Amino acid sequence: MNESDTEKQWLELESIWKGQQTSAEIPTTVLNWVRRQERRMRLAVAFEYLLAIAGAIYLLGVILAKNYPDTMYRVAFAIATLVLAIVFSIVNRRGLWAPLEESAKAYVALGLLRLRRKRREVYFSWLFLILQIFIISMWELSRFLRGAAEPLVRNPQEALIVLSGLVVALALYSFYIYRRTEKEERVLTSFQENL
Repeated sequence: MNESDTEKQWLELESIWKGQQTSAEIPTTVLNWVRRQERRMRLAVAFEYLLAIAGAIYLLGVILAKNYPDTMYRVAFAIATLVLAIVFSIVNRRGLWAPLEESAKAYVALGLLRLRRKRREVYFSWLFLILQIFIISMWELSRFLRGAAEPLVRNPQEALIVLSGLVVALALYSFYIYRRTEKEERVLTSFQENL
């Protein structure tokens, strides 16, 4: 096979590909659902970034105002956890803003991908909370073993109440997300089967 035969075959393949009928008709229910989902994502991103900025300002203000002996470690921990959360948020939403093509299948596939990423967000939230508890516990233990005069967590009762509240709130949020995504996944899967 020479080069002109290969080129001829590519031209034939290109003409066949361009001649394929494409269905640009996307059911309004799918389109409306994906757009509603996108609005929720935009609101969530704005809320997350505002919360991260407010949290960073508050934490840095509190840490720097107290003049702890390990101030730099506390600042580094606070900034590292905020950066980790923001990086996860950015990476988790990569590729979720628009479908790869303007077809009903692409919109349904995008919707299903968004649901899987929403569940991944819940997993990350639990992992993030456990990681913070672990790091703070190890930090507290190392301070205790070194004979630090003051504990890292000055009021354990309040810390336990706050932690319990976070766990309950995260559990309720997880339950809500799983119920909602399960229901939406059933609807999208039925759309996918009918396409």
